[in-house]
Amino acid sequence: MIKKFIRKLIDVEIKLGFLHIPAAGIEMMPDKDGKIAVTIDGKDNELTYNAKHKRVFGLVRWYKANNARVGDEIILEKDGSKYGLSFKDKSQETPLKEAETLLDISGLSSQAKGDIVEERIKELIVLQGQGLLSVYRPVTDTQGVDLVVTKAGMFQPIFLQIKGRFNVAKVGFFLMDINKKTFTPHHSYFVVGAYFNPQKMEIDENVLLVPSIEVAKGTVVKSKRGESLRIQNHLSPDSHGRWAPFLIKKTDLANKLLEKFEEMAKYIK
Repeated sequence: MIKKFIRKLIDVEIKLGFLHIPAAGIEMMPDKDGKIAVTIDGKDNELTYNAKHKRVFGLVRWYKANNARVGDEIILEKDGSKYGLSFKDKSQETPLKEAETLLDISGLSSQAKGDIVEERIKELIVLQGQGLLSVYRPVTDTQGVDLVVTKAGMFQPIFLQIKGRFNVAKVGFFLMDINKKTFTPHHSYFVVGAYFNPQKMEIDENVLLVPSIEVAKGTVVKSKRGESLRIQNHLSPDSHGRWAPFLIKKTDLANKLLEKFEEMAKYIK
């Protein structure tokens, strides 16, 4: 009986040349570390499998030869004791026509819009966190924290405030105001700015990941609700604005958080 699963590649897999095995494919893999025989493009190869981290290593050349990109789908099959790896044939896919008009979201409350963006961010972190990251929501958000991220085996969390916007396409740039009264800078506290595109029903390819220490240096603006720290920048990758250094691809978000955890581990025992 042939077993198989399909997985979308993330940035770190392509860079390091490995394939992470999700929960759906664990039963197909050996229980211990070792070499496995894998047929790739009709040729037999011997790759290394790490059972602890659930990764198949040795795919750098194959990824390069196929110009692998984030989001490309990989098929892993097992027939008896033999494995096979292949890229999903995209030529068989029928692209969906994009909606010609934006979705009417005028009836959604600010709370509902915020929840939508937070859910998308949470999904990105969990799905791309290689099984190492977990995400939690505080019972209350009075301290300006929307999501709490933890790494397996590490008991120092990262706190995220999520700022979602739905009108970036119209105004031409991303703008977010952070309530200064409830904002306390800390090395483990970050602000994520994300634009939700109602036409594509998804957040933009680029997001802002700003350390709270840097947010505290933002422009102070006053309104009837009090003082806020303002951050505004184009979300284009070629932007040269004040906050451009903190602009990343959404597919890199989980990887960036893992890097932050590694930095924290050097100083916190």
